[in-house]
Amino acid sequence: MAGRGAGHAHAASVDELLDQAVAAINRGDRATASVLAERVLAVDVGNVEAEDLLSAPASGGEMCRLTLLFTDLVESTALSTRIDPETYRTIVGRYRDQVLAIVDRYGGHVSSTKGDGLFAVFGHPEAHENDDERAVLAGLEISREVAKLGGQAKRRFGVDIAVRVGVHRGLVYLDTAQDDVYGMAANLAQRVSSLAPPGGIVVSDAVAPLVGEAFELTSRTQVAVKGIEAPIGYYVVLGEQSDAGRVGVGRGPLVDRERELARLQNCWRRAQRGTLRTPGLVFRGEPGIGKSRLAAAAVELAESAGGVALELVGSPLHSDAGLHPVRTLLERRCGIARLTKPADRLRLLQAEVAARSLDTARMLPLLAPVIGIAPEAGYEPVAAEGHKLHQLIMGAVHEYLLGCFRDGSGLVVAKDVQWFDPSTLDVLGQLLGAADGRLLVVITGQDGGWLPQSWPVKIFDLKPLTDEQADILVSALNPRLSPKQRSQIRARCDGIPFYIEQLVRGFSDQPDGERTGIPDALYEPLFARLRASPNAVPVVEAAAVIGRQFDRGLLCSVCQRSGDEVDDVLDELEDALVVEPSGTNSWRFRHELLHEVARELAPASVRRGLHGKVADALLQGVRGVDPDWRLVAGHYEQAERFVDAISAYRQAATEARRRGALAEARTYLSLALTQLDRLSTGADRDRSEIAVRLERGFLAAAAEGNQSPAAVVDFERCLQLSGTDLHDDELLATMVALMVYYFTRADLRRVVRVLRSLRVGLEQGREWLRPVIEASFGVVATLRGEFNAASSRLEHAMPDLVAADQLDALWYQPNDPITTARVHRALVNFVRGDLPGAEAELAEVAGRVGGLGFPQGPFSAAFANFVEIWMRIEGGQLDQASVLAAGVTEQAQRHGFDAWHLWGETQQTTVAALTALRAEPLDPSALSRHMVTMTKLVDVLARAGLNAYLTFFDGVLAQLLLALGEPQHARDQLDAALSLARDTGMHFYDAELLRLRAHTHSNSSAVGADLQAALDLADRQGARLFELRVALDLFELNGGPSRAALAAAVSRMPTDSALPELARARAALTPTKHKAGG
Repeated sequence: MAGRGAGHAHAASVDELLDQAVAAINRGDRATASVLAERVLAVDVGNVEAEDLLSAPASGGEMCRLTLLFTDLVESTALSTRIDPETYRTIVGRYRDQVLAIVDRYGGHVSSTKGDGLFAVFGHPEAHENDDERAVLAGLEISREVAKLGGQAKRRFGVDIAVRVGVHRGLVYLDTAQDDVYGMAANLAQRVSSLAPPGGIVVSDAVAPLVGEAFELTSRTQVAVKGIEAPIGYYVVLGEQSDAGRVGVGRGPLVDRERELARLQNCWRRAQRGTLRTPGLVFRGEPGIGKSRLAAAAVELAESAGGVALELVGSPLHSDAGLHPVRTLLERRCGIARLTKPADRLRLLQAEVAARSLDTARMLPLLAPVIGIAPEAGYEPVAAEGHKLHQLIMGAVHEYLLGCFRDGSGLVVAKDVQWFDPSTLDVLGQLLGAADGRLLVVITGQDGGWLPQSWPVKIFDLKPLTDEQADILVSALNPRLSPKQRSQIRARCDGIPFYIEQLVRGFSDQPDGERTGIPDALYEPLFARLRASPNAVPVVEAAAVIGRQFDRGLLCSVCQRSGDEVDDVLDELEDALVVEPSGTNSWRFRHELLHEVARELAPASVRRGLHGKVADALLQGVRGVDPDWRLVAGHYEQAERFVDAISAYRQAATEARRRGALAEARTYLSLALTQLDRLSTGADRDRSEIAVRLERGFLAAAAEGNQSPAAVVDFERCLQLSGTDLHDDELLATMVALMVYYFTRADLRRVVRVLRSLRVGLEQGREWLRPVIEASFGVVATLRGEFNAASSRLEHAMPDLVAADQLDALWYQPNDPITTARVHRALVNFVRGDLPGAEAELAEVAGRVGGLGFPQGPFSAAFANFVEIWMRIEGGQLDQASVLAAGVTEQAQRHGFDAWHLWGETQQTTVAALTALRAEPLDPSALSRHMVTMTKLVDVLARAGLNAYLTFFDGVLAQLLLALGEPQHARDQLDAALSLARDTGMHFYDAELLRLRAHTHSNSSAVGADLQAALDLADRQGARLFELRVALDLFELNGGPSRAALAAAVSRMPTDSALPELARARAALTPTKHKAGG
């Protein structure tokens, strides 16, 4: 015993020294780490972890102890030779997906996937107190899930698959940049996994002491493995340690859920006292496992105590429809039925909001879109779009739900959360995050990765009943069944309470208590339940097509039965435990499995006809009420009425956009496009595709900015489909959209190609296109740096452009074309030194954007301010530029303009950097901070393809680098900017870039060469401001020899120009007396 104790103390001291060494190397103290590692080797010769510490790389990662999991398929090479490659890829792909999902669910991270071998780490990037247990739990679940996959592969492909899982813990080098780990421990994890039996999991002797209390382990004899000198010890994991508590009979037919019920009751008591710290209870498991029964128990608890219970129910038909569970809840609480008129819907919603003591004026415009009430019903829509509108609506939903509890304790039941859309998941997450001790949230859902790890919840993964527990449930349902009958049910139900419930009912319906011919599969007894009477099948078929939950009136319309006939059948189905009431005139299939079997009753042709009838009936509701367009579209799709499905998906996209859910709207338009593949080729089909793609491209541009690659894919496809007939408005709209996209990317060559194509329209009766084309050529000339040509084109085009009255039909962009033209006239006037002319154009712009609606007005104002900020910066008016930049950011935030928010941040950073650059004395640390921030933002702009005007920011970065004494890096920055200018044709800032590059040279001849090149370029471009700056630099460099060039530059500037450079130049040209010898 003394020897064992001494050995334990020795191991502990070694571990402590290693932990200190790891901490030292991670804080950069390699000297201390080396000393500690050498102390370990002094008492433990050959310690692998200490040797790894001494050889650790000096940078780029960290040394740490991690729990490592390695898994691969048994005999995968042999498997690949027995089946075709596509089948092999399918099996391995399913296996990898399962492992990735399971590891993620347990808080691990898969850092390497090589063929069928997957390497996961626990403890990085997020560490937990029980990473060892998490890894073993993940391994057990991987083993179970791959076994199921093996059964499927055996049935479908005739091959068996199994997995081996190994878990080890040790010191590794973590390469955070490359997301990889190195060291002996990583190799050992792979070797340990090779010792696992097929379908099994083993842990190394380093892991076993840490998890022995949580799992049942069996020790195995040490073995030698490849690449490891000493034999290694390992343990086979048999499973989790069994619970010592005895399971009782529970409440009524709720069996083996004592722990869950006790937690539920305790949580509700604490909620009543306002002391509930973890507000969420999650009941998770496969269909029929008893989740809904526990949710019903929660409702009984709350309602019996006088509390408020809200129910959010997910639907597989609406998993991509925003806030559908919230819509259902709102309609139920407001008393809104499918056929309620729009005005009545709004009135009922207003009454419900007022009853919750909420601000109806603010809340109505935000909640009305959630339940499909259009503004035409009598409210003013919110002046926001996209992400901003979505945020406002989500906030209103959250406020309403909390308002239902009136500062008292309450319950929210969220059922079938695996089918919740992302927005409703966010709502649920906000409720959990805002819980103040009085709110209990009970969540049910099937197995899967739908549960966010960050939610404050207690998770109960419900398991099937044991044979003993199943017997208790069978006896509770029908105590008259014989032991033989109970045994038959146990053998066929697999411990699923719902299966037991159905099979018990099947036995009870027989006169002699016996039911012969019931197969092992559950579908046939369920099928028998569905056929409760001779009249039931047509009703069940229609109800199943409508959905798991269905409206009685809609059911009567679809199955073409009288109300009395339908009521009789529903009574029979309720008695047969097939359906249950879900509101005044609403019913639902008691379980999803019943619904799935019912859907298979109707032959394909009948089912298609029923889907069409459902969609038609949904559209024949009250005029003015928005139906659930996503549901309508899905029914038309199933009916194979693809033209109608396309139309419904487009309507669904419109409704989603009204709620600010741009991503959801794009999804619906993508679904519309899939319907087009089922249509016959021809002009009508192509026209439909163009219409859908124009809408989807517009939404992509609105969400991601005009540079969106997704938008250009759609627009270019429209171009392919449109041919060359410029009589076609869709073609012209596509070309205009592409032109704006190319402008944003500064792809001026493609802009010119589009404009030349549009010129053909002038020959086909599109004379009103001329000012649009001319103004656009003027913008091209501005960006090219051809300022004289730009001034002429813009001046010539402006009168006719302002008078054009057909622009709206073709302009699928949020920026106003007249504003764009005027802003570039202001820019050209400024560069040519005409400050009054620039100010006059900006004043015209301000007046115009103020009269434009949303979103064109605010969007165009943001663009105008963007250009004006550049002008103010170049004019030395940094205070004005700072105010304007802050305004751009604020407006972008207010209206949900994500791209303008990025531009605004970039410009604010630029102004701050230039302000620091002009400070006396210079603060190098402040300059460095500004440079780092600005570099990151400019890189984001470049990666996003927002190239227009980008070279100006490169010039500012170069100035910062020069001030920090890094001329070579400044030159590299400027060379990159000039390279971008050459690639795009955007030369508007080239003269200034060349002038700045001259200041990076130490050789006077190189300085002079760049300055002369800049002077010549500015003169050719008509860039009088840049020309004057270069001439000043040459004069300061050369003195008298450059006096003529400076005088010429001054003479070309307007005499009334207030540019500070002009004042400097005039002062430099004024004769002064020199001191003797000077």
